[in-house]
Amino acid sequence: MGVIALADFGSTYTKVRLVESEEGRLVARAEAPTTVGTDLMEGYGAALEAALGAAGEPVRIEERLAVSSAGGGLRVAAVGLVPELTAAAARQAALNAGARVECVLAGRLDEEKLEELAAARPEIVLFAGGTDGGQADLVLENARRLAAARVDAVVVVACNREVAAEVAALLGESGMPVEVAGNVMPSLGEIEVESARKAILRLFLEHVIGGKGLSSDPEFMRMVRMPTPEAVYEATRLLAEGRPTEPGSGEAIVIDVGGATTDVHSHRSLEAASPGIEEDLLPPPATLRTVEGDLGMRAGAAGVVAADGTWISSRAESSESEIRHAVSMREQDPGWLPATPEEIGFDGLLGVACATRALWRHCGTMLLTRSPGGPPTLRREGADLREVGLVIGTGGVFSHREDGEQLLGQALERRAPRSLSPRQPRPGVDSDYLLAAAGLLASHDREAAWRLLKRNLLVSRD
Repeated sequence: MGVIALADFGSTYTKVRLVESEEGRLVARAEAPTTVGTDLMEGYGAALEAALGAAGEPVRIEERLAVSSAGGGLRVAAVGLVPELTAAAARQAALNAGARVECVLAGRLDEEKLEELAAARPEIVLFAGGTDGGQADLVLENARRLAAARVDAVVVVACNREVAAEVAALLGESGMPVEVAGNVMPSLGEIEVESARKAILRLFLEHVIGGKGLSSDPEFMRMVRMPTPEAVYEATRLLAEGRPTEPGSGEAIVIDVGGATTDVHSHRSLEAASPGIEEDLLPPPATLRTVEGDLGMRAGAAGVVAADGTWISSRAESSESEIRHAVSMREQDPGWLPATPEEIGFDGLLGVACATRALWRHCGTMLLTRSPGGPPTLRREGADLREVGLVIGTGGVFSHREDGEQLLGQALERRAPRSLSPRQPRPGVDSDYLLAAAGLLASHDREAAWRLLKRNLLVSRD
């Protein structure tokens, strides 16, 4: 039987999934510790061997593909002119490309900001600024300053298209590899992230993956197609949109709870403008990714307690000192696993809190505002996800536990006041860690990826 081997090089574990693409069937799965200290292909070899052993029948590997978040993932800095506009658009483009956004800089790139940029050590700088035909002088000045700083990074130029070529020439003359993409904000209030997102992914493959020195095996470079979060992003979009002949879920949210961060991906139909409701200057894109760097099950545990400590304390059968000890233990050992009922219970509370707070931040809000002397006005800020019907939880706290779907349900029930979060969603769990695998498979065979998602995450939810 022919299968496609889909690998996810994580910071702690390397996961391998063997998929028979014709029927979208998961044949086998396995994982092994990621061997960052030596060569990533060593851990991959162990995981692949275990998966082949678990297949239960002879298989033939037709293709090997991989995603990677090992070695710190993809680090990007976003540069723009106005914090709420071009800088925000650049940040969203970077997030949607599966990046860790290390810093966002807006306005003139003075010495202090250039020092902040250098300290962030980005692998890619997304350089934005100005609408098409708009601001040019400051964009060019920032380009000259960035060129003079000689930051050790690759640059994606996604600014005012009338000066983009000149910006690229200035940066290229300084020795920085440059690629020009479409403007992330071509006109006021319009966000276009796809061109910049694709450029970031190309540069990730051409310059970043090889430069990390994660493996000396040329097969590693050939296998890796994208950062892991980008694969989950693609799977979320495919899950919602479906294919021309088969509808997907319509709208969907994926909550990915990790050890250090919690990512939320969503895809929705863009809402029409509503009379009497004020909108953001920069509306969120249809497919949206947010990353909460203070919410995680291990390295991010202290941030979870800081954000949702009252709720956690009200449900934990532990004193404040015991909670502090539990958090400290998780922070010090990212690979730690709970063993006692108390430890398992506290992990569940952390997972619910991560999902709850990350979803609150991801979704928009409806606010009632009043201008001096004017009537009250409704203002919608952020993405309106009230009609989303399907919410999938992924990550160990959901996927490795029998009560994972219940934990996700608890998080969804904790709907914040004035929130534009889902009103009546169906919770589901990615128990086989297939979202990243499906998003990766979509880069090779989109129909096969759809069959995998439909078989395992849609049909199983009906």
